[in-house]
Amino acid sequence: MAKHIKETDEDIINNHSPDHQIGLHFAFIVLLVIVLQGCAGNSHLVSYEVSGTQTQALLCKPEGAGPFPTVVYNHGRIVDEIGYTEASFRGYDIKGICEALAADGFLVFAPIRQSGPGNIFGHKEEVNRTIDYMKNLPEVDPARIALMGFSRGGLLTLMVAVERTDLSAYLILAPAPGRWHFADAAQHISSLSAPVLLLVEASDDNKILEDFEMLSQALKEKAKPSQIIMYDRGGGHRLFWDVGYYWDDVRRFLQDNLALPSPGLKKPIASSKQR
Repeated sequence: MAKHIKETDEDIINNHSPDHQIGLHFAFIVLLVIVLQGCAGNSHLVSYEVSGTQTQALLCKPEGAGPFPTVVYNHGRIVDEIGYTEASFRGYDIKGICEALAADGFLVFAPIRQSGPGNIFGHKEEVNRTIDYMKNLPEVDPARIALMGFSRGGLLTLMVAVERTDLSAYLILAPAPGRWHFADAAQHISSLSAPVLLLVEASDDNKILEDFEMLSQALKEKAKPSQIIMYDRGGGHRLFWDVGYYWDDVRRFLQDNLALPSPGLKKPIASSKQR
């Protein structure tokens, strides 16, 4: 079956008519449904091809029957630089994060970006494309999708958050500056249409702490529903490399906001605290 799907994708890619593009989307969905049916509770690294680009993603599925509330997870830049496998060897436990989210009841899709370490706009396009594809999967509840990102992934989450209006929640963990991209996105925070969880650790890099404060202030000034936490318990930037003491806040935020029947601000939250 997998071989047949791959051959079908290649045929579709060579024909750029609208009907064949629809067929490409369908082939992508069929492939992921096949994987989802066999991955209950576990993580699976899957390959797929869209618009001629071969890419990978980590998939985790909770127990039970869908459609599920879903988290799209944006990894940090270390994966762009050295790859998913090497980053895992060095301690960045995306697999553990994925499986913890699935254990909490969320279907998780963590795409491994292919645009190269410095291509932020390419990264943002990959994130948007991922969300659009996930919304078409029968296992996914399109009205309950959260976007979560760490470091470079946190920056991308913010950049996407100020442009989309169809998601339920955003989780931004120790977002990386990305030169001027962070400040530009923060200036457009008035466009934000869903609650935000913003986390950082007090021993992180000074530039990250400065941008954390910038975004915190922007969220407060625009009265956007948000939970803002600066921890002071150690771990620095690597605190978010795996499931740590911050996880209760992640779990609670997702359960509060993805339990809603539709995306938006129907259950606003607003708090700012240090732990």
